Amino acid sequence: MIIFWLILGALMVSSIWFVYIKFQAAGKMSVTRWVLTSISVLWGAFTLAWIVSSIAEGEMQAAGMGLLIFGAILLGLIILTVRLNSLISSKKKANKVEAA
Repeated sequence: MIIFWLILGALMVSSIWFVYIKFQAAGKMSVTRWVLTSISVLWGAFTLAWIVSSIAEGEMQAAGMGLLIFGAILLGLIILTVRLNSLISSKKKANKVEAA
């Protein structure tokens, strides 16, 4: 179980680092986008932790319901985050086309 928590922490740090490299280096990310990205990463970690700890305790039904409920919310957060973060490049491309 300790190895799982170590992997979960590394996964959280690497996902925040990926977002920083991918989007912050390309252009400035607003505070709203950072907050939404952080919430998505934390919610994903919570979902994984819920599922693994439920399975470790032998509660398969709790793991399934956690995946269903928390996973659906996570999917919505990820879609919202990706759509909001991908607007950075599409707005820049649209502005370059209009300027030309």
